[in-house]
Amino acid sequence: MTLPIWCYLLGTLLCGLGLSIMVLPDKMSRLFNALPRHQVASYLLAAIAWVWVGYALWTMDLDIINPYKNYLFIAVPVCIGLSCWWMENLLSCRAIGAILTLFPYELLHVARVHPSPWRLVLVTFAYLCIVKGMVLILYPWYLRQSIVFVTARPWLFKTMAGATIALGGLFIGLGATVLK
Repeated sequence: MTLPIWCYLLGTLLCGLGLSIMVLPDKMSRLFNALPRHQVASYLLAAIAWVWVGYALWTMDLDIINPYKNYLFIAVPVCIGLSCWWMENLLSCRAIGAILTLFPYELLHVARVHPSPWRLVLVTFAYLCIVKGMVLILYPWYLRQSIVFVTARPWLFKTMAGATIALGGLFIGLGATVLK
């Protein structure tokens, strides 16, 4: 994917999330509060994260991984099952953390060769997502506590939604103008 497509994708996701919070704050508050312990969401997010890990390992050209690539088709489903069985508590928080650490891999490869200095906005966002993802993998209860804190204060919940919309708009604007 090109850098403008990344901008449009991230911007659309962020704007959609922010707008859904602005339009349906009570429903989104209940949804966010239920997410950390929701079983179906946990299994789905964990499966997405493990498949993404398998894809990342498959595309990496490291000598230490190459002999084991044929076993990824067995290891990924086994890891999905074991994660769902052993780490059921707050699994969705850990899976969100894994996804946050995995998605910048492709984005950083694309942004690294772009000549515009505005690419650093996306690079900074990517590294912040990586750090936040690592924290969520190690300390999944931080996401649950943060959700409870923010959703208990409607003004803060709507302010965060506005900031999310603004960031999404910035990404879409960058993708349409300077990062073409």
